Amino acid sequence: MKRVGHVEAATQSEQDQYTSPLMAVLTRVHEIRRQLMFSAGVVMVGTIVSWSLSDHIYSLLAHPVTQALDERGLDPRLTFTRLTDPFIVYLSVSFLGGIVLAIPLLMAQLWRLLSPLSEGRRLRATFLFVIVATLLFLSGLAFGQLVLLPFITGYLLDLAEGMQGMVTAREYLRFAVRLLLIMGVSAQLPLLSFILARVGLLDARTLWRWLPYAVLVAFVSAALITPPDGISQVLVGVPLVALYLSSIAVAALARPKSTHAEDQDE
Repeated sequence: MKRVGHVEAATQSEQDQYTSPLMAVLTRVHEIRRQLMFSAGVVMVGTIVSWSLSDHIYSLLAHPVTQALDERGLDPRLTFTRLTDPFIVYLSVSFLGGIVLAIPLLMAQLWRLLSPLSEGRRLRATFLFVIVATLLFLSGLAFGQLVLLPFITGYLLDLAEGMQGMVTAREYLRFAVRLLLIMGVSAQLPLLSFILARVGLLDARTLWRWLPYAVLVAFVSAALITPPDGISQVLVGVPLVALYLSSIAVAALARPKSTHAEDQDE
């Protein structure tokens, strides 16, 4: 009987050994699902709130192209070709506004996802991460709005000198919203590399080995969101590569002291 009890205990121990990691994975997946649902709900609420400000958001986003048109003696008013275009335009700008309003909460959810990798979930660390991530996202939006959009629209309009045409609001806003979002999201790269390097999951050497692939991804992304001309793609691709290079530098500075000591010993 003792032998049978020992075998049963061993079998139960083996089952617990395989069940515990599986339950941990399932629990983590369920938590990520809840975070995604919460994030989607927050963005939806932000979009609804931003709908009341859609006129102002539209004027702000359209300013680079309307100013470029006015400087070239063209009609600065954007046009539409379909009856549903105004609704889609205002929905697009409201969606962008919703993301901007929700970005602190979205960054808090991202920190909840990353915090198990760190030593603890201290309130100060959470607050600092949310503030820095929000500022980086807004900086990416500002760079796209104040630098990239005016330059790209002005360059493309200069190419159309001597031609007669019209700029549709839907086409321009689709391009502008995509550009701003990719710049805002890409601005998080240095912060994410800092965190991952700090906990030892990433290092500057690995990021440097991935540089050719990062350059390829950057210019493919630029080609997908910009008009089919080389100048616009370079203007978007180069800042993305610069952000990746800055992530390598940040990862090198953020690596744990133990790793640094091991490198010196080698």
